[in-house]
Amino acid sequence: MQQKIAIVGGHRSTKLRAPFGDSDWAIWSLSPRNESELPRHDAWFELHSRSVLESLGNPVYLEWLRHLPLVYMQTADPEFPGSVAYPKDEMVARFGSEFFTSSMAWMLAMAITQQPSAIGIWGVESATHGEYHTQRTGILHFIEVARALGIKIIVPDGCRLLRRGILYGYDTRGALAA
Repeated sequence: MQQKIAIVGGHRSTKLRAPFGDSDWAIWSLSPRNESELPRHDAWFELHSRSVLESLGNPVYLEWLRHLPLVYMQTADPEFPGSVAYPKDEMVARFGSEFFTSSMAWMLAMAITQQPSAIGIWGVESATHGEYHTQRTGILHFIEVARALGIKIIVPDGCRLLRRGILYGYDTRGALAA
């Protein structure tokens, strides 16, 4: 059986429902919100630049990152012994640059290249306006790429990430009155 990849974001409503106890799933995560809350993770993603990380004023998180056995960063950094350079150029060459709108989009692209039987997404809603809403387009794009390649996409019950919008021209919800 091909490996499954669980991508775990920081939204409290579903992140702890990921399959942490199932060894068929590799757990990929990110976010200072998850550093001490998840039962396990197999890979961590911290794709913000070093200057952005330092500007966050969170030395506890930076110290925690230094002890991870595998953390994807923009570049391998000797101060983070487990750091590996994220294969940005490979991802952009394969998928184009238009939809890399968030760390989650970068993670989904990399997961697709692993050709898992399934990608599950927990702790990701991207349902409110603002930063996360603008990231939604990239996340949904890579979900559709995965589906087109025959990779099963799993989201927990109640997740708003895949909430259906209108079918333009066919749905009357939100249509302008004539």
